[in-house]
Amino acid sequence: MTKSIILEPKGPYDLALSLRAIAGFGTETREEPDLYRAAVRVGGKPCLMQVREASRKPLRLEATFQPAQPPAKMRETAEWIMHTDLDLRRFYRLVRERPVVGPIAKSLYGLKAMRTASLFVMAVTAITEQQISLAAAYSIRQRMIERYGEPVDGLWAFPSPEALAALSIKDLKDCGLSGRKAEYIIGLSQRIVEGSLELDEMKSMSDEDARNFCMAIRGLGPWAADYLLIRGLGRADVVPAEDLGLQKLIGFYMGNGERMTTPQVREAMMPLAPYRGLAAFYLMVDYRLNHR
Repeated sequence: MTKSIILEPKGPYDLALSLRAIAGFGTETREEPDLYRAAVRVGGKPCLMQVREASRKPLRLEATFQPAQPPAKMRETAEWIMHTDLDLRRFYRLVRERPVVGPIAKSLYGLKAMRTASLFVMAVTAITEQQISLAAAYSIRQRMIERYGEPVDGLWAFPSPEALAALSIKDLKDCGLSGRKAEYIIGLSQRIVEGSLELDEMKSMSDEDARNFCMAIRGLGPWAADYLLIRGLGRADVVPAEDLGLQKLIGFYMGNGERMTTPQVREAMMPLAPYRGLAAFYLMVDYRLNHR
């Protein structure tokens, strides 16, 4: 049985542009340029979620789930992933007269960064991506998903905490993970299953408190914590200034073309608070779409 719900996002929202921006980052497919299609868990149960624009004026999105789940859970999941609570108008007012970021924000009007379906998915993703290339991490993660996730209409729902908690270190090493990362992922999953760790508590925390909460979890260092805040929680002001890729990006757009140092990144982004992370996302998307 299929069920649809209508979402009313805040601020401008260009769904097709946002989908172009995230292409290659997640497990969603791009069969149609204006359709989000992914296998997600709603209340722990795997299902197919599809989102398309229902109307432009007023702006509405239609989210369809198959099989249908409790309406409140479906709405919570769809609104979380599609980041409907983010009002871009405040960001646009802040950067409108600023060099570099202002024109790029105008050219990417309506772009939103979508969030992962759950903070568990993002935490595991962060662990897999630490200290290796994104391409290598993606391949490893896909093997893990296809071995221990659940198929949903040609897609794969990310493995549940219960599924990963039951694995051995060898099981995950066979997917390509190091023994240490396998240990971290199994430990994280076991804590969630036992009930000693509730990642959703971070949703109500300040950026600083959420970052400290992350770093108290074995296997999540400063980089992983910032990554989880940015992609998992969608925090608009978080900038991982120590990240080499970001240092190159900010140097390309706001410096002399060379990689900036950590202090230089922080200084360059300071005038864009409280939207430093969102501004960095816009620069990253512009680079991916126009300079690669």
